[in-house]
Amino acid sequence: MGKMTPHEFLINIVGSTVLNIVPFPSAPIAPSGVLVKEYGYEIRLPTFGETVRELMKNRGAKVPDLLLVNEAMKLLICVECKSDFTFKIEEKLLKQIEFFSSDEFKKIWKEMFPELDDLEIWTVCYRNLGKKIASFVKQQQKTKDLANIVVCEIELGKTREEAHIHKVCGSHLDKKLNAQMEGEGLICSLPRIHLLIDPTLAYGERVFIIGRRILSFLASAYLTEKDRLITIDNFKERYPDADAIMTDAELKKCLRYLLKLVPEIGQLNSATGELMLAKRPSLDKIKRKLKKIQEMIEEEIKIELAKISKKGVKLAFKRPRPQKTKLDKWLPKKNRSMASDTSSFVENIEILKENIDFLLYIEGMDGTLISSML
Repeated sequence: MGKMTPHEFLINIVGSTVLNIVPFPSAPIAPSGVLVKEYGYEIRLPTFGETVRELMKNRGAKVPDLLLVNEAMKLLICVECKSDFTFKIEEKLLKQIEFFSSDEFKKIWKEMFPELDDLEIWTVCYRNLGKKIASFVKQQQKTKDLANIVVCEIELGKTREEAHIHKVCGSHLDKKLNAQMEGEGLICSLPRIHLLIDPTLAYGERVFIIGRRILSFLASAYLTEKDRLITIDNFKERYPDADAIMTDAELKKCLRYLLKLVPEIGQLNSATGELMLAKRPSLDKIKRKLKKIQEMIEEEIKIELAKISKKGVKLAFKRPRPQKTKLDKWLPKKNRSMASDTSSFVENIEILKENIDFLLYIEGMDGTLISSML
């Protein structure tokens, strides 16, 4: 399983609004599927034949990213996801919406869904792209006969467990849905299996999510001695997205950083990546530390790790051996040991004054000039 692209991730989010998703066997159904439960939209996966695909290709178009159907409203939705909006993407989007608005495409979807009457195009993008795309769409609608188009932005929640979908421009033919999008918009829980597969995810948040998942192990009331040992393999088995987004080496690195920042979790075997969970951990303390990690940027994590690495390390300094100076040859033997000690400097100068009445350059122990005249 490969890492999702930003475009694929957008499709995944929209798809989660029309599917009921079970995160893992022991968990309840996630509060996903808001479009199917509240508004009656369902996903459709029709097969477009070779003739249709060739027609689309000739028109510079392609199969929609998603097709949704609302049977009660007799409405078909073509979803186009855009993770960027360059000049090249702008040209592609124009050809897409022109083709979806055409009579040729109407004949195609009417054959597939004869019970449907209307078509609507949803253009879905990441936050901050919506206004740019909306401006482009409005400009095209002034000169071209296009289908009903709605531009929506998706903003990911702080914990990456939910997404907020709100409308930027256009009006939905579905009045109930339009009223919702005019107000709060839609909030959907992302599939748990895809939490880590996020191209915008900061490193600190990745470590935080792994830590929170491990916290769910610790919080179990029936944790046996065998269950306390977590390996890379059984972690990825429980959370397949970890396998999709990172290698074993990267996951080990995250675990190593996590255990340095939150040692209360347990002990890590750096060589194997095996984690032995603590027997009686302080869950509240772990939660507080995980929250702190989530709020850190990558540079702050590096600084914190550096601080932790220095704690408890004693630096041993060797006492420098006395070095001979030019004073030695002017002093009686009994005073030579004093010449190497800067604390005796003044006394040594007084002895020299008795024997020397000319300029003298006196070098310090490190070779720098101490005085140029007596």
